[in-house]
Amino acid sequence: MSQQLRQSYRLTTLNLHNFAAPPLACYEWDNIYSQAQWQQKTQWLLATWQQLKPDLLALQEVFSVDALVELISAAGFAHWAVSAQPVLVDDHVFQKPVQLLASRYPLQVQSLPKLDTSDWPSAMQHCQFSREPLLVEVELPLLGKVRVVVCHLKSARAVAELQAYPALALWQSAQQRGMEATMLWQQLHQLYQQQPLPTIVMGDFNDSWSSTILQPLHATTKTKNGLFLLQDAADLAPEGRRAPTHYYGADGRVLDYVLLSAEFDPRHHQGVAEVSAYQIYDQHLVRPNFAIDGYSSDHAAVSIELSRIR
Repeated sequence: MSQQLRQSYRLTTLNLHNFAAPPLACYEWDNIYSQAQWQQKTQWLLATWQQLKPDLLALQEVFSVDALVELISAAGFAHWAVSAQPVLVDDHVFQKPVQLLASRYPLQVQSLPKLDTSDWPSAMQHCQFSREPLLVEVELPLLGKVRVVVCHLKSARAVAELQAYPALALWQSAQQRGMEATMLWQQLHQLYQQQPLPTIVMGDFNDSWSSTILQPLHATTKTKNGLFLLQDAADLAPEGRRAPTHYYGADGRVLDYVLLSAEFDPRHHQGVAEVSAYQIYDQHLVRPNFAIDGYSSDHAAVSIELSRIR
């Protein structure tokens, strides 16, 4: 079926987990894949994408951008955008990953608006994202122009100066993550007021959707252009297996999400599409085959299907 006649689209988000091509390292000077490990990792990614068949693929924890562009091109993606350039220290160790969106449709990179934070609490007035989100507009034949954000909110990883104080490090990370959630919602709300577009936010939020830390993303407001809100795609799907997307030992948590604006909820008058399927791809986490999955990812992929409202 041609793209012009399609009635649905698949969207997938995945944290790649240390996507740094050898001989370069990430985070630590000796955290380097061997050539065999790297080949196993990239083969797993290609096989996963082939199975999920996404039209839009949001990827986090990207260090080696050129290697990833080569890989997504081999997977059939003709268009891509990256949030920034990763930070490389001493020409050897990556320290700050970026986000990438691969698309089967043309896209246009946009900038998130600058916020007026003059009336915010002083501690928040100079807050910045630990990893700048990626904002693009994509023209989909079924839906028209949509706004897509790929984000990777602050993790619990301690900054160097707080590694000796784990409790303080956790608090600092949570505070940063909450401020990032607040800024992201405010920026998207501001964009929606200026130009109402169906909005999709995909990525690793490093927290549970129900947590108090992410509560700023739950805000709902009426604008002159309609209702603006973000909802978890799992809550909009007719059926779907909600399962952990990351495990710390035996403790599993949902950290990765696809959030959708009211245009993807048929209960709202401005709805233009609906979530017809929701899938967690986690076999490599819950039933791993080390020969295949040993260097895959420590996150599950979240994949959804959007269909025209009938």
